[in-house]
Order: sequence, then C-alpha cells, then structure tokens
Amino acid sequence: MDVISGVPQGSVLGPVLFLIFINDIESVCCGSTNHQLFADDLKLYSTVEVDDGSQSLQQSIDNLVAWADRWQLGINISKCAVLNVGPKRKKLCRSNYFINNVQISSKDVVADLGVQVDSGLSYRIHISNIVARATQRVGILFRGFLTRDLDFMRKAFICYIRPLVEYNSVVWNPQFKLYIALIEKVQRRFTKRIPSLHDLPYEERLAMINLEPLELRRLRFDLFNYYKILHNQSPIIPSDHFNFYHPAAASRTVSPKLLRSAKGNNAVMHSFFNRSIDCWNSLPHDLKYCSSCDTFKKQLKTVDLSNFLHVFKTG
Repeated sequence: MDVISGVPQGSVLGPVLFLIFINDIESVCCGSTNHQLFADDLKLYSTVEVDDGSQSLQQSIDNLVAWADRWQLGINISKCAVLNVGPKRKKLCRSNYFINNVQISSKDVVADLGVQVDSGLSYRIHISNIVARATQRVGILFRGFLTRDLDFMRKAFICYIRPLVEYNSVVWNPQFKLYIALIEKVQRRFTKRIPSLHDLPYEERLAMINLEPLELRRLRFDLFNYYKILHNQSPIIPSDHFNFYHPAAASRTVSPKLLRSAKGNNAVMHSFFNRSIDCWNSLPHDLKYCSSCDTFKKQLKTVDLSNFLHVFKTG
C-alpha cells in the first residue's frame, strides 16, 4: 500500500523529519492558550476562569484540526482527553470541548509520558501504581534467583526495580509523609528480605548494601536540576520560574537567594520550583557556583541533607 503521508516508522531519519514536518504546529494556539509538545504528544492548556478562556481553547483545538487536515495528519480522538486542574474547593469553569463535533472525554486522571496526572496534582494514583509494580518486581526477583549475594542484589535493585520508583520524579515527588514512606517501603522491604541484612536497622542495611534512601536521591535530583537551570544548561529560563533576593552585603561568597512563592495551594507550594528552594539556599556558595554539572553532582554527595528529609528512622 502506498504511503501518502507520514514518515517510515523505525527509520533513522524518521523522528527528525517528523519534527520538521510539524514545526509550525505552535501556530494553532490563540488567545490565552499555550502548548507543550514532545514528539507527537501535544498538550493545549489555558487558565480558564471565565467563558473567554474556554472559547480561546476551543478555537485553538479547531485550528489544530484544520492544521492536521491541511497536512493529512489524523487526530485520534480516543487518545484525547480534557483534564481540569485546580483545587476541589474552588469552582472551576468546566466546559465541553469538541473535535469535529465529537466531544472530547473529560477525565480525572490522564497518562502523560508515563506519569498519571490527576486533577489535584497529588499524583496519588501514580505513586500507588509505581509502588505496586515495583513491589511485584521485588517478588519476581526473589523468586527467580537463589543467590542473595549483596553485590548481585544491589545491582538487580538498581537496574530492575529502582527505575520504576524514580522515573520523572521531578514531576511527582510527593509532599506528604504517607507517600514518601510508601515509596521508601519498596527499598525497605527489599533490603529486609536479604537474610544477612534482615535483623539490621534500615540505615545499616543501606550502608551494608551501598544504597541510599530514595527520598535523598529525589532531593539531590531536584538540586541537580536547579543547578542546570540556574547555570543556563537547561531550556528553562530561570527568571520565568524563580524569584531572586540579592542580599545587601552581596559578595563573592554571598550568593543571591531563591524565594519561595508567597501563596498558593499545596500543589503549587510543593511544585518543583518551590519545594527544594530552602535546601538549595543552604548549600555552600562554592558548590552552587562550581564549574560543571559533574563536579556539582559529585560534591553534592558530600553535603549532609538530612535536615530536609522525612525518612523514618525505624527499620
């Protein structure tokens, strides 16, 4: 069958050609509507507090449909969804949206690049899912291998289980102790099932197998991304998301401080651009201004961050 549009799937040049082909897709946005695009995954979004916002969003959808028709690209409406994000106590302007007169389904949770995003941005369902999958893999690992050699078990955990509970954590890093403990429990139970570690406290088990608390790793990952953003090694523009305070006695050893948002709901206050600011401000000046990402990552491991963790001290 002749291919009349698109690019051959699996080809080396396919992704590049596709990105060139859809390069002007941002032209569909109008009014207050913005967009985010990753490969063929497109999100249109807008702050909708009055009907004008919903009309702008619907017009952008209509523009997208016209753009797709012009370039012979089909839109799979079954893979489209509307997600209304906001606090439950606040009455949101909930409108219906359509593609070719077919209503787009409205959902409380949608999957976005492997993360289950809910309307309250609590990520409760996502965390429950990844913990369940990781726990299942722990069981498979212990049933599938007879050896309990510490080096083997460590490598198996790092390669086979830990990626499940760390993927894209910069998005869903939990704010409540309940979920922090739930994620940590995956590693707790894994180390406790190793006979030679069973009777030791959690901290000693981690030291014996050369692992670190998962919460600590997520915090370091936040700080590493702060470093990249603030040193212009990320596409994110610092001034778009961070507020800076410059001390009156600023010098080479006194660096500007990042300021937390003054107001917002729990989701806003614990978002990536807020939750680790106090920890970042506490870092030594020389570390925040070191020469490279590799140096920062290496030296960060020598800094005691225990004051910013909620990891329980019991085994």
